[in-house]
Amino acid sequence: MQPEGVIVLAEFEEPAHAAALVLGDIGFLAAGEETVAPPGGTRRARVFAGHAGWGPGQLELELERDDWIVEPAVTEDLFASEPTGLWGSVLERKGGRYALLARMPLDPSMN
Repeated sequence: MQPEGVIVLAEFEEPAHAAALVLGDIGFLAAGEETVAPPGGTRRARVFAGHAGWGPGQLELELERDDWIVEPAVTEDLFASEPTGLWGSVLERKGGRYALLARMPLDPSMN
């Protein structure tokens, strides 16, 4: 856990300026970057305060056990205007039993 860490995800004008690309021209701003926008600029960005990571092989093991619901990312997911509803909208898009899960109340006793 890195509760004090900051990560900036940006849509780059020049993707080569990203520290690591995630999807198309969207990637992470390099750690220690002194300015919010790298040379060449960005079209939009989202700043995340705090993050968690995995130890070597941990994520792979979790994926093998089907601990995660996996769905390919869509560019607009990364910059959703209502991020609190993102989980539900991705489950709806995935369809089937996942769409049903998206419609369940947070408190199952309210069902």
